[in-house]
Amino acid sequence: MRLEQLMYLVAVNESKSISLAAERSHISQPALSSAISKLEDELGVVLLKRTNSGAYLTDVGELIIVKAKEVLSGIDDIKAIAHGNSLVLNGNISIAADPGVNITIMPDILTTFKYNHPKVNVLLKVGESNNILQDIEKGKADFGIILSTDAFRKSKDMQSIELFADEFVVITGSNRKLASESTITLKRALSLPILLYNTEYITECGVSSLLQKHGSFNVSYRVDNLEMMEKILTQGEAIAFVPKFMADEYTKTSKIKKIPLSDARLDVSVVLIWSDRHHLCMIEKEFIRVIRATCSRKAEVRS
Repeated sequence: MRLEQLMYLVAVNESKSISLAAERSHISQPALSSAISKLEDELGVVLLKRTNSGAYLTDVGELIIVKAKEVLSGIDDIKAIAHGNSLVLNGNISIAADPGVNITIMPDILTTFKYNHPKVNVLLKVGESNNILQDIEKGKADFGIILSTDAFRKSKDMQSIELFADEFVVITGSNRKLASESTITLKRALSLPILLYNTEYITECGVSSLLQKHGSFNVSYRVDNLEMMEKILTQGEAIAFVPKFMADEYTKTSKIKKIPLSDARLDVSVVLIWSDRHHLCMIEKEFIRVIRATCSRKAEVRS
């Protein structure tokens, strides 16, 4: 039995796909499949059920994966003891971030982490929160930083850490008629043309599920590009609901105006999520530490 075989088994369990696990482990699919088959032969049991819809652990595989994660965690602990602060981390991390998080917090997170660990490659994807949740559930990303949506709160087998709390505000073009007002009622805001950020053609995004609780509304635009979002807001009469921390970033230019709600508070939390199936290696634990520290500093500045 080799450590690589346990690592590959954990990778398949996380992604539910031999091909995706091989891609993320940087080996060929036949090589990964062969390594697990040899492990099954050595143990005399079947660990994976290979189906057209993916690869899933058998009952005995579910028991063995727990021990496999313990072994891999133990290896990380041994490395940490042996090297202390001098340990050079290397490998890959994939993270998906909500667009507001991407333009405000991720630059500091990535530059801080990369400065301390230059040999670690961080792969970043930007997406709407519910779409990121789906990517985490499917094993396409290690972590996600998202808005705490209804879909997230209903999800199962998910670990999370709340990074900070915020509230939604309205944004519009500074040259629009609405920009002259200091506040707006929620009822009036819902009656205006609304722009939503979507990263799939058909999706119920986190913001729309929140707004549905307060009545009907008119979605005039769905876009997956922040630059396009800004242009539409400045050239038309549409508004967008975004967290205050994102609005503050937009209003650093003179093109966008932030307008608080006068009669309602739409609270939102920003959370770091990962799947229960995902084994946290030493690199990822350090990445989580940097994320939490960066968000804590940002929260202190905002307060």
